[in-house]
This record gives sequence, C-alpha cells and structure tokens, in this order.
Amino acid sequence: MKLKRCMIMGITACLIIGSMSGCSSKENGNSQSNQKEQTIQTNQTEEEISENEDVKNEEELQPTTVTVDYAEAFQSIQGCAVILNSENNTYTFYNEDKCRTRVSPNSSFKVISALIGIHNQVITSEDSKMEYDGMNYPVDAWNADLRLEDAFRSSCIWYFRKVIDEVGQETIQEELNKLDYGNCDISEWSGSGVNSFPELNGFWIESSLMISPIEQVEVLHKIMEGETIYTKSEIEILKSIMLLEASDSKKIYGKTGTGTDGTAWFIGFVEKENTNIYFAIYLDDDSSNEISGIKAQEIAFNILEE
Repeated sequence: MKLKRCMIMGITACLIIGSMSGCSSKENGNSQSNQKEQTIQTNQTEEEISENEDVKNEEELQPTTVTVDYAEAFQSIQGCAVILNSENNTYTFYNEDKCRTRVSPNSSFKVISALIGIHNQVITSEDSKMEYDGMNYPVDAWNADLRLEDAFRSSCIWYFRKVIDEVGQETIQEELNKLDYGNCDISEWSGSGVNSFPELNGFWIESSLMISPIEQVEVLHKIMEGETIYTKSEIEILKSIMLLEASDSKKIYGKTGTGTDGTAWFIGFVEKENTNIYFAIYLDDDSSNEISGIKAQEIAFNILEE
C-alpha cells in the first residue's frame, strides 16, 4: 500500500516537473519571439526612416524655373521654347507666357495617336501597315500603302486618322484624360474641315483639342519616365519611330507639326546616360514665310547645341 502510494507520488512529481519544464520552454520561446519581433520592429523603423528620407529628398527637389533669351536661335521669328531637365527638375523658358498658352497640337499629336494605337494593338510594330484608299493626296509620299514608321516620318494624316478611328472615341478620351493632355477635348471628332479631304481632318488639327508647350513637355516626361499606363515595349516602339539622331553620348527624338497662319511645333527629348531633357518649340508668326515644323526643328537643334 505504501509502495503504491510512493509510486503515485513519484509519478505526480514527474508530471509537475515536466509541466514546469514545458512552461519554461514556452516562456523561452516567447522571449525569443519577442526578441525577433523587436528586431523586426527595429528593422521596419529603419526602413521607414529611409523611406521618409527618400520622400524628403523628393520634396526638396521642387521645380525651378529659369528664363533665357533664345532670340538669336529663333532668328527673329516669333515663338517660344520650354525645356525640362529631368535630373534637376528645372524648367527653362523663352517667352514663358506663350509656353503656357494652349493651341492646336496639329501633327505633334501623332506621338500620342501612335502610342495609343500601339497600346490598343491597332498598331503592333514599326511595320504595321495601313492600306492606301486611292485618293490623290497633296503629299506624294501619302499616295501608297504605308508602314507606321513611314507614316510617322512623312506625317501622313490619313494613316493616323485610321488609327484613331479604329481605337474609337471612348478609348481615346479615356487615355487623353489619364495623360492630362491639354484640354482633352475631342468633341470635334471629325475635325473643323480645315483640309479639303475628310481623311485629312481631325480633332487635333486646328480644332477642339488644345495643349500648351509646357503641357507637351510634361506629357512626354510622364510617358518616358514610366508614369503612365504604357508598357516599356510599347514605348520602345514609339521611340524607334521618333529617333532622329544618335551618337555615343546622346539620342535625339522628336516630332514636327505644321499648322495654318504661321504656326509650327517641334517636340521631343534628348536621351543621355543619366537623364532625359524634354523640349517643346512653338512658332507663331504669320509675318514669316519660313514657318514649318522643319524650321521649328532647326531652331530646337540650335538651342540644344548651346
């Protein structure tokens, strides 16, 4: 009887010791877990500090503006220029008020219509072809089936009219809104009738859509810096048709546009190793017979060489 009682007491003691040992182990685990949590919390705090410093640095890089005199480069032609250096967020203006005034984009809009066409798979590569309709258009290069690259370089209106129509009004409106492209007004979808051929008219040609030179620069900046819905591969196709000049140190991309009554555009960017420089040149001088997109491009190249 005594032996049985002793055995029971011994077993009970073992259970108590085992139980105490288990709690001790659990407490150690909790202690280690707490240490891990403290370490994680410490690491998170360091990451948050780093993120806050990054935000602070970004906030410190506020846009700055510089006013310059490009009258010599403009060769007495009335107009304006805006240049954005993305590395230091500096805007350089010549005739700033004009740079903030909205006007028709004319053929400079082909940068956007090409990109939207690519994004919506109406265009799939530089070789995407549109069929010529047999009309006798005023530019010989337009009177044939055209690839995207050829249409872009010859600034063929009917090609991009087809692209725009295939994408559709609702999608065009949505994507212009996302880009904050000027007034985003495509209400005159078929255009103002400034050209005699219906195929050579559209909302972007002396019609409802308007944009300022500074807005042109900001839209280009957003696209090329990856701040839009467009993929890298889509942007690369666009860049391939915009490329005008390349060297070991830089590449120049751009698009001309010529309006009526002495107006013209040249917009684009210079790609360097560590930064992009975005620009928009706008000419507005009905007293000169020299006004064209090519003239605007010439002026831009002179400025960029300075």
